[in-house]
Amino acid sequence: RCMPGMFRRTIRLMTNGIRPVWIFDGKPPQLKSGELARRTSARSKAKEELKAAQESGSVEDIDKFQKRLVKVTRSQNADAKKLLRLMGVPVVEAPGEAEA
Repeated sequence: RCMPGMFRRTIRLMTNGIRPVWIFDGKPPQLKSGELARRTSARSKAKEELKAAQESGSVEDIDKFQKRLVKVTRSQNADAKKLLRLMGVPVVEAPGEAEA
């Protein structure tokens, strides 16, 4: 789901003479473990709310909770890096978190 958007954004930048460099996060610091646990809990709650929305048939709520459950996998990350490299776009893998 994210790959087409990343591809289009990168092409648009390159078409306009901008050479993007994509930086991917590495392992999060130990200090962030509480935040990661909170996100896991929120995802679990969204999964329950999605089930309830599906039972009630609320399309708006179904869409809202499905968006909360989107998570990029390692495989998707690897595919994105491969695509970018094939496009000639530099890819940097940060040792820790990368901030914009």
